[in-house]
Amino acid sequence: MTTRTARFRGGQMEQSEPIALVAFNAESKSEYDCACPDVPYVLGAQGVTKTEYDCACADEPFRLSLAQLDAIGVSSHHPALHAPKMRLSPQLHTSALPCGYTLAFSPYAPAGPAVLNPQALARLQSFNHPQPLEQAVDYTLATQNLLIPAGQPPKMEWGKVSTLTAWLHVTNDCNLDCPYCYVNKSNEQMSDETGRRVIDAIFRSAEQSGFQEVKLKYAGGEAALHFDLVRRLHRYAQHLAGRKGLDLRAVILSNGTLWTPEMAAWLRENNVKLMVSLDGVGAAHDAMRPTRGGKGSFAQIERTVDRVLIPAGIRPDISITISGKNADAAADAVEWAIERDLPFSLNFYRENALSASNEALRLEETRIIEGMRRAYRRVEKLAPTRPFLNGLLDRAQIDAHTHTCGVGQNYLVFTHTGAVSQCQMHLANGSPTANGVDPLMLVKHGAIPQISVEDKEGCQDCVWRYRCTGGCPIETYRATGRFDVKSPHCNIYTTLFPEALRLEGLRLMKLEGLLG
Repeated sequence: MTTRTARFRGGQMEQSEPIALVAFNAESKSEYDCACPDVPYVLGAQGVTKTEYDCACADEPFRLSLAQLDAIGVSSHHPALHAPKMRLSPQLHTSALPCGYTLAFSPYAPAGPAVLNPQALARLQSFNHPQPLEQAVDYTLATQNLLIPAGQPPKMEWGKVSTLTAWLHVTNDCNLDCPYCYVNKSNEQMSDETGRRVIDAIFRSAEQSGFQEVKLKYAGGEAALHFDLVRRLHRYAQHLAGRKGLDLRAVILSNGTLWTPEMAAWLRENNVKLMVSLDGVGAAHDAMRPTRGGKGSFAQIERTVDRVLIPAGIRPDISITISGKNADAAADAVEWAIERDLPFSLNFYRENALSASNEALRLEETRIIEGMRRAYRRVEKLAPTRPFLNGLLDRAQIDAHTHTCGVGQNYLVFTHTGAVSQCQMHLANGSPTANGVDPLMLVKHGAIPQISVEDKEGCQDCVWRYRCTGGCPIETYRATGRFDVKSPHCNIYTTLFPEALRLEGLRLMKLEGLLG
């Protein structure tokens, strides 16, 4: 989706004044047939497409904005009285794009990178010498926090989080036997009574904490094994949402093997999203996600997506888990998703107690980087215009934020017995819930502390700190014994993030017709 702040007359772009295009949501040697305007021209991210994650990553991380901008009239494009001079953002990252364009990214950017043509880049560079905002393009550059007030350090402020996300672990049962799964399998499932009690607690917490929306993640095990239970629980959640005046969203996390046309129709009728796991194509996926009988599951998933879901108007989010065992297969999985115009996310394997002895799964740095780069090259070749940046690098989210996930703040996990936990990786550590007690209070001071990236050793001066936020806290603790240090996969993130941003720059250029 693209929101234009550029000026057009009679369908033609004016050539006499600066232009800014704002789009939602490493140097290339490729040849492009470009359509390059000769006026200052900026493409900049102003928002983000929500991405489904199989983790505690909330849709609304602890968002940040540069506090000084409103005070100087940037949002209105009119200078405030006594507006200060502006300067280049510190730690500004730039890289070359085709046709003479440049990708520019500030650590303080509200969302993703900006794309500048040579005229806009020259104007940006003129702020090496602090000066007031004067031209229209100056305000666009400031909106992207490429320019910040001179004479004072950047001051970030927190945004309001409006959504409470809750994971409902409806069953331990599953028809697959994935080597990296953290769930101790059994035939146990959540009862209707327990489920209703859990949903009561979720909405009670949402009311007490002032959230405007509840998001439910139905998971397992394989939630589709107990689809009737999910339907009954969701019907109850819809009833509570209507009664309490709260918005409701939901997603079912699934292996994608059991879906029927009737189930797909229910998803569409109730506006419930679906996330399907895919760890490769053909034999590569089958090795990662075999059935309990040792057979492959890829053919079932492909049949489900192509013959059941897409014909029913359901476009599932594709979750691709990257491990040392399947890093080479990521590119094929990405291509499979793009060919079907499906959103996807590339997520790193998380070592756990059940999988720790499987050394083939471990994230060997060189292997992971090369596998991810192959996937990125496939993205560039296929050139989708669907927003994908939030799914390109593990749990990194493009909105500026300080905490990796919502643990203890706006995220709850409920086991099949009704116990509440901080994270689904800690299902065995749940606490019993009681009537009238806010479950958020029970998990707020649990074993996983909520530490800002600004307080993590090795992160404070990183240009990517407000996107990576130091990585998964559980993964970091497992590797280092500490929560207050950078991720053990820091080098993977810092190597790949510039390349992921470059892909977003190319997407924005294609979306605006700047590439052939």
